[in-house]
Amino acid sequence: MAENNPDLREKIVENRGTWKKLQLKIPGLREYRNLEDIRAADQLLRKQVSDNLNESKGKIEDLRKAVTAKGDFSNLTLVANVISQIQQISGVVQHAQQGSAGISPNIRIDDGVLNKLYEYDYNFVNTAEQIFSACSSCISDYNSGKSVQDITSKISSMLDDLSHSWKQRLESVENILVTK
Repeated sequence: MAENNPDLREKIVENRGTWKKLQLKIPGLREYRNLEDIRAADQLLRKQVSDNLNESKGKIEDLRKAVTAKGDFSNLTLVANVISQIQQISGVVQHAQQGSAGISPNIRIDDGVLNKLYEYDYNFVNTAEQIFSACSSCISDYNSGKSVQDITSKISSMLDDLSHSWKQRLESVENILVTK
């Protein structure tokens, strides 16, 4: 794990309260508690990715203002498409299935699978940071003469890659794929 992005699973374990520590002592609850802690860490991780995407959306909205201020109305649709794409992916990431650790889940997901899911999702943090970086420079790129099409195409391509990887998430973790 990268130093600037700590392993949230360790933080969750470190912050267990008395009740959660007691649950670890009860054989029937031990596994459940451990699985729930991994799910909580993964949820925090996905929230971080979603938040980063939402900050990226703010940067693209600033680009939309700059494009409007220059009277470059023909390019507003390109910018709007990227905003929409970010909103869609952010929502999917934040509200994606985590793998149930419930008493009687439909699909049994053990700690190995949940840890694999966490590791997979962890990689999206770096991708979201790269998208944010590209979005952060879009105003200066636009003001220095780079075309809106070039700017939005680059960001849209990064978002497409993220979306494609996200769709492969469950398949890579548990080899589950639902096709139409």
